[in-house]
Amino acid sequence: MAVLAGPAVAAPGSAPPAATAPACAGPVVKLQPLGAGRWGVLAHDGDADEGNRGQVSNLVLLRDGRRLWLLGSGPSPAFGRALACQVRQQLGLRVTDVVSPWARPELVLGVAGLGPVRHWAHAEVADAMAEQCPHCVGRLRQRLQGAADDLGPDPISLPDHRLHGSSGSLGPLRWWRLLRSAGRVVTVWRLPGPPLWLAPGLLGGDAPPDGRDADFAMLRQSAAQLRSLAAADGEAARFIGEQGAPQDARAAARLQAYWSTLLQQVGAAIERGDLDSAAPSSWPAMPPGWAVHPWHALNWQRGWRQIEPEVLAGVGAGGAPSAPAPAAGAASLPGQSSPAAPVQRGGFQRSLR
Repeated sequence: MAVLAGPAVAAPGSAPPAATAPACAGPVVKLQPLGAGRWGVLAHDGDADEGNRGQVSNLVLLRDGRRLWLLGSGPSPAFGRALACQVRQQLGLRVTDVVSPWARPELVLGVAGLGPVRHWAHAEVADAMAEQCPHCVGRLRQRLQGAADDLGPDPISLPDHRLHGSSGSLGPLRWWRLLRSAGRVVTVWRLPGPPLWLAPGLLGGDAPPDGRDADFAMLRQSAAQLRSLAAADGEAARFIGEQGAPQDARAAARLQAYWSTLLQQVGAAIERGDLDSAAPSSWPAMPPGWAVHPWHALNWQRGWRQIEPEVLAGVGAGGAPSAPAPAAGAASLPGQSSPAAPVQRGGFQRSLR
């Protein structure tokens, strides 16, 4: 892919501005080193609200020569301006290229405050942003309450550079397009050097993954695909999800096992005749704290709605009812070998709930 001319950044190793520079206005932005030429802006846990000012999606910065890449841009133009200010003051650089990985407003609205940048997204993500963002902004304003002024009058900046296909390269980055639900896609990204994968919209963090607008069978399959894609990196692989600190090489396997087991447990509960209002099941391999997290309860309820017709149809037909079959390797726990699922071609996006 040709390298486009554009805004330059300070030469690598150049000194940051003097420490006497005025403090950056707006939301507090903290850059966390993730290795040579890499920084993270780690998200608050949970949903957007006034206290966290909507900063609930992880962001990653990558320096590549005279270009500085930003994956995700934050929840508002005010956040984007604060981030740009901190990058100038702490790194002596400025962002040249922004990637919007999927159409989540808390992840993509900061670009409007960054100044002149190249804004990249998969074509389906760009289309989803154009369709969803006008509606999502109104709901985000309601959630931010007293911090809603961060959005300003015109917070939407759509991508001006589009990616096409099911996978590819962009500058130093590799990317793949995966399913979240029918017609909704996520893009996952691999950074060069020590293997670091960014998988917003698929991976969660310290809490269970948030599946409130997703098809769980498709999430299970996409988790299997992510696991297969990263398999060549072995134990060196690290993952960054929507929230939380960087995760170890088994993150994709844990995600796959969670969706597979949840669907199996829900199917078994339906077959037993349990009430859908009963407390969700837990299981020994579930990560600590996930069983009592409200997102697990929401996932249980949504999974029930998704597979109940299929399970009851099996019961009504007089056959041996069973929960939906897992994806290839889905029943394996992290650390066990399993056949890799074939990589399917999918899509990504999400609106604010």
